This record gives sequence, structure tokens and C-alpha cells, in this order.
Amino acid sequence: MKEFGEHLRVLRKARALSQAELGGLAGLNDKYLGEIERGDGNPSLEVLQRLAKALGIDLTTLIGDEVVRLGRGDLRAEVNRHVDALTDDQLRDLVRMFRLRAP
Repeated sequence: MKEFGEHLRVLRKARALSQAELGGLAGLNDKYLGEIERGDGNPSLEVLQRLAKALGIDLTTLIGDEVVRLGRGDLRAEVNRHVDALTDDQLRDLVRMFRLRAP
């Protein structure tokens, strides 16, 4: 969440918006926006959509850039972190999905 918050701050500042201004455009309290930017807040999908609209970008740009910036080692670590939390049934579903996408 901290990396996302930093990304959001960069996007906000690039548009010369204060937290209060972006919060107003997105219908959010500027204090909550500050929590998100510090990585302390956990925004819902609805909040993310409102932020993207207020910034004039699509949702994938708002949340996707973080993944795009990750190197191969970080991507593998992120995948492993998620895979480790899966149940056996979820792992089986994941393997089936990979097999469907394999060339």
C-alpha cells in the first residue's frame, strides 16, 4: 500500500492538486486521502475508481503502473507471496488457468 500511496501522490502533484483539491474532486475527505498516500489507508474499488476519475486517468493506469515497474525478481516474489496463501483447490485452479494460457 505504501508504494501505491507514493504513486498516487506523484500523480496528484503532477496535476498540481492539493490533497484537499483531489479529495474534493473525488468526494473524499483530505485526511483519508493523506492516509492512502502514506500507505495507511486501504481504499475500496469504489474509492480507486473515484480517484482515477478525479485524476482524469483510467483505473488500470492508477493501479497498474506499480506492477509495470516491478522487475522479474520482484514479480516472482509477489506471485510466490500470493501462491503461498492459496488453498490446495485454489492452487489446482491456478494450474488449470496456466495450462489454458500456455502456448
